[in-house]
Amino acid sequence: MTPSYPSAKRNVVRVIMAVTALALLIQSGVTGTTGVAAAASSTSESKITTSSSAAIYKTFQSKLKHKNGLIAADAYLTNRITQVTSHHLSLMVLQLENARLKTLTTMTDRMLVPNVQDKMMKIYQWNDTFTGLMKRTQDSSLQSLLKEARDSGYKLVMIEGSLYPIMNYSAFQKYNANVKPDISQYMNIMAAETKKIPAEDGGLLIGYQEILLRARNQEQFLELYPASNRVKQVQNLLDSYTMYTFYGLNNTPLFDYETNKMVPNAQKGYTSVIQRLATVDSPFLDKLASFMDVVREAKYEKTTAVEAWLDINVPLPNDSSR
Repeated sequence: MTPSYPSAKRNVVRVIMAVTALALLIQSGVTGTTGVAAAASSTSESKITTSSSAAIYKTFQSKLKHKNGLIAADAYLTNRITQVTSHHLSLMVLQLENARLKTLTTMTDRMLVPNVQDKMMKIYQWNDTFTGLMKRTQDSSLQSLLKEARDSGYKLVMIEGSLYPIMNYSAFQKYNANVKPDISQYMNIMAAETKKIPAEDGGLLIGYQEILLRARNQEQFLELYPASNRVKQVQNLLDSYTMYTFYGLNNTPLFDYETNKMVPNAQKGYTSVIQRLATVDSPFLDKLASFMDVVREAKYEKTTAVEAWLDINVPLPNDSSR
């Protein structure tokens, strides 16, 4: 471990973390009520009175606003999942997500303190968890920090040689059966992102078939819930996955830098998914099938014809961070 953690390195890693959800806070605001707030309670929730549900909602907001209120607010909400309308529960879950995102930067800075990193690295084991680290340290202050991170809704990851907290979206899935369908599907999409981060340090970490399946889930969300509060977040994900699919990343390009040929695993993976989902109505997969026709004609080489197709159909953003 190095004795210090320069701000430049922090910025690089925060870009990676943004892919796994940090940017959501910027896009959705702190309260996360737009769109979902307009939804009316369903008839099936008639047994839950609006007034009792609203009272729980008000108490939850009060707990969430307290200093270090993430843990208390989550515990309060967990015990009242079936006592509120799906409308109020959806609002509270989104507000909890936003609060966790807001606090994530502070928690990250606390863990990047050199002496904290050194202590964690000495006891870290591959694919470790906050709970695992807690069991292997006698340092009470470190135990307290790790417990707070875990209970606040974060999970531990190793990124570029350092240990970081990221959003633990799997922790939101306990609410899925009672929130609005769009929020349930959104949390499933995000849980997949944080269970296995798609990219790090300019390289892909998931397989080509997984890229397509995640992209298809994101596309389906946008088709089913065009008015959802989380459309922008999922659209941003799909934009990223579109770049992964048609270009790759700097350290894992779709076309090999030396041979200019499409990576063999991409050829196989793309062809397999296109064939398997041939009956699925998907503009994303249709575009990929068209792309593969052009690439196949070019004998899987990135020719001028292939580049021209990409320029027209999947243009790179002006400020590409690939």
